[in-house]
Amino acid sequence: MTAFDKKVEELIAKHPNLTKDEAIKIVTEKNNRKKQKRNARSNKDS
Repeated sequence: MTAFDKKVEELIAKHPNLTKDEAIKIVTEKNNRKKQKRNARSNKDS
C-alpha cells in the first residue's frame, strides 16, 4: 500500500460518508496545495 492509498483509507475511516473517489480528490487537491506552498518557499529563498 502506498502512502497515498493510506491517506485515502484514513480519510474514509474518519468520514465514512465519503466515497473513495471523493477521498482521492480531496487528498490530491491537498497534495497540490502543499506542492505550491513548497515551491513558493523555495523560490523565495533563492
